[in-house]
Amino acid sequence: MVAAIDLSGLQTVRVECAHGAQAVLTTHGAHLVSWMPAGANEQLFLSDRSALRRDAPIRGGVPVVFPQFASYGPLAHHGLVRTREWRLVDGADAPSSTCARLRIESDADTHALWPHEFACELTVSLGERTLRIELRVENRDAAPFEFRAALHTYLRVDDIGAVRIEGLAGIAYLDRARDDARAIDDDHVLRVRGELDRVYVGAPRRLLLCKPDGDVELAAEGFPDVVVWNPGRDKCEHMADMAPDGYRNMVCIEPAAVAAPIVLAPAAAWTGAQTLAVRA
Repeated sequence: MVAAIDLSGLQTVRVECAHGAQAVLTTHGAHLVSWMPAGANEQLFLSDRSALRRDAPIRGGVPVVFPQFASYGPLAHHGLVRTREWRLVDGADAPSSTCARLRIESDADTHALWPHEFACELTVSLGERTLRIELRVENRDAAPFEFRAALHTYLRVDDIGAVRIEGLAGIAYLDRARDDARAIDDDHVLRVRGELDRVYVGAPRRLLLCKPDGDVELAAEGFPDVVVWNPGRDKCEHMADMAPDGYRNMVCIEPAAVAAPIVLAPAAAWTGAQTLAVRA
């Protein structure tokens, strides 16, 4: 069932399945803040210093990035929709799992910042040990528009030094920690050693986060790139919404369209998705 509840001043949607899996979203930003597969611990990192207010972004979970990624454009960091109110759309789209779907549409406030007519829908589908997050963007304008997007997934880890990411060997990336310098990942596996902020261009569809308490497989659809991010100790110490050692317990692996914008024709729609699966 999908039931609307109120948590910490934000309206939330709780998704629960009969086999015990559950997820929680806020209508503020259509932000997924919790995912607990059946028989497993919390899989998403949520900072205990995050502002849970309608006028601020949430640090952790899965922020929706649209129509701008980071500072690649004139808008606020990561775009328009992560600090706006979405509405819950009735109905379920997947017969074998419980779903929640939220929608936002352009209005006078968004037009003042970005002139295009658009709509976004976020659908979360819950399985016993899987979670699928789908972002749909609609162009409701009379002309094409360009956008960048990401599902900014913060994954919880017990110790960042004990995890590795498989599947990115040989892939070219932009190093955002070094002024977008271009490089190729020549490591067999990726380990986080200090600040890491990379946009892997044309990334593989499937990646694997290996960690002692259980691996997580990540499968992307529609998104051409993947972002891997951890602020590292020095940067984390200066982040107001993170504990100084918060970097130890998270890594972001984000399906994204960053290196080149997506061009969407009038009346057209684009869909990108990520499926997370916890391995036993």
